[in-house]
Amino acid sequence: MDTPGSPPVVYPPPFHQKVIALEAPGGEPASVSLVAPTIVAPGEPFLLKIAVLDAVGYPCVGFEGVVWVRAPFAGHALIEVPFRAGQPALAALQRLAIAEPGLHRFEATLDGEPFPGNPVCCIRKPAERIFWGDPHVHTVLSNCHPDRCRSLNFCYAAARYLTGLDWATAADHVSNGRCDFSKWKAQMAAADAYDDPPHFATLPGYEASLKGGCGGDTNPYFRRPPAMFIDEYEDGNVRTLCEKLEAEVGADGFFVVPHHTTRTGKHGEIPDAIYPGPQRMPVIEIHSKWGTSEYRGNPNALQEIHPGPSYAADLLARGLRLGFIAGTDSHATMPSGGGLESGHINRPPGLTAAIAPQLSRDAVFDAIRTCRCYAASRERIYLDVTLDGVPMGQDVPCPDSTKPRRIQVTAAAQSDIVSVDIVRNGETIHSHAPGGWQTGFLFDDEDDLATRWLDSPHLGPFAYLYARVTCTSGAQAWSSPFWLLPAGL
Repeated sequence: MDTPGSPPVVYPPPFHQKVIALEAPGGEPASVSLVAPTIVAPGEPFLLKIAVLDAVGYPCVGFEGVVWVRAPFAGHALIEVPFRAGQPALAALQRLAIAEPGLHRFEATLDGEPFPGNPVCCIRKPAERIFWGDPHVHTVLSNCHPDRCRSLNFCYAAARYLTGLDWATAADHVSNGRCDFSKWKAQMAAADAYDDPPHFATLPGYEASLKGGCGGDTNPYFRRPPAMFIDEYEDGNVRTLCEKLEAEVGADGFFVVPHHTTRTGKHGEIPDAIYPGPQRMPVIEIHSKWGTSEYRGNPNALQEIHPGPSYAADLLARGLRLGFIAGTDSHATMPSGGGLESGHINRPPGLTAAIAPQLSRDAVFDAIRTCRCYAASRERIYLDVTLDGVPMGQDVPCPDSTKPRRIQVTAAAQSDIVSVDIVRNGETIHSHAPGGWQTGFLFDDEDDLATRWLDSPHLGPFAYLYARVTCTSGAQAWSSPFWLLPAGL
């Protein structure tokens, strides 16, 4: 039965319920999704979003019943969440709060089967939060798999109310005649209409196709979009694309992100001559539903692989200073979720964790542009990594190459964690196997970096290091790399 004083249950606004029910009516219940903020303060009220999903990940519209939520650490033994047939099975619990610091997980029960939620880290006076988003969703405007895609309205309604994201981007195609001024206006108008900080944010962007060896498929993102998109497919490359974007919106108004750089025919080797630099290209999309582009031979690689050196590991080894993000690259318009994709889009969905003090378009933009972000697949994995006290994605001066460097990791997941690997210069130098859903450890890298430095025309001598989490569900997370640099060089 309910705990006395149970938090109120609320449902999405009628318009968004109607959009979701019309465009993605789910069948019989197969799972329950619970999404809470990843970082909260003690006593701070927040929403817990709940969805009853079918086997494909669509919300059930014929479900008439109750989901029970266990939340003893939030002062409620059991909370009843009712649903009625004819509406998508989406709801949220209001005014939940956690009293004590620590790592916690809510749990839902449907017909006696438990479904854990994402980990929630309760921290006293957190200076920053983690905001989850999908930077790469395609809608019918892309004219690519239009039989599977859905509308702009569905993209943003599903992101906020179905999969419980904090922010999203409808990054539709523009190249090869797939966009015009009217589509561009519709895409940017929707981004502004659904931008609703501090509850939900949108990041304007699009996908520009570039030829293999010229940067490959690349997504520009904006603080404020230009009056018209810029397409360099025929004669340009990622550098000329950036130069033209900068002329339109200024150096601080955009960045670009290469994705599935290992795809045959659209590979993103990014030769030094066209590398636009870390301000214009701060991150790489290391994972999407197309596959993982971390290193050759990874367990979730794309189906069609270019033979050249175009994995993230190849680009990092050349000194291309790239952080990590992930998205779906969904062509079924399913932000961070499932959906009926084409056969070659068959990997776990990707998500990006933006680390920022508040939720807004500018805050998400700045978090990614400064590599205060990390990538994940399938689950909202909590990941906090520091190197000698420096947060992920940043430079770490190493004036004494013989001095050990201390790496501190805290991780938590929805499923159990199989391993946390510390990767330096493309090699795993330490592997930690916790055997549960949360872990924390210290590791001292005692190798003399004088024998480990790589060399780059962009950075000079350097080394890079990041953490990779792998879970029993197949979910993974990748911290943005640290960049180790000898002082004075």
